[in-house]
Amino acid sequence: MIKWLLKTFIGSQNSRLLKRLTPTVQEINRIEQEYQSLSDDALREKVAGWKAELANIQDYQSIQARLNALLPEAFAAVKNTARRLTDRKHTF
Repeated sequence: MIKWLLKTFIGSQNSRLLKRLTPTVQEINRIEQEYQSLSDDALREKVAGWKAELANIQDYQSIQARLNALLPEAFAAVKNTARRLTDRKHTF
């Protein structure tokens, strides 16, 4: 009974996690739509720029902060790349 009440008012662990991640997922989807207009080479250049930027950072905390900031963009790039690869697969 108490578990049911807690889940009803607080939500399950999964629902709380989903609620917390929803803004990040929305940001990834927004960025991925922008990436659809980029060429393959432009997307490669963007990723190469991230790699070069991260290679120049020496401080662990700075790298961690930058990686956290890049997370939505990186996931959007992966999502867009997967979309491009599956679209090409279906055109053959």
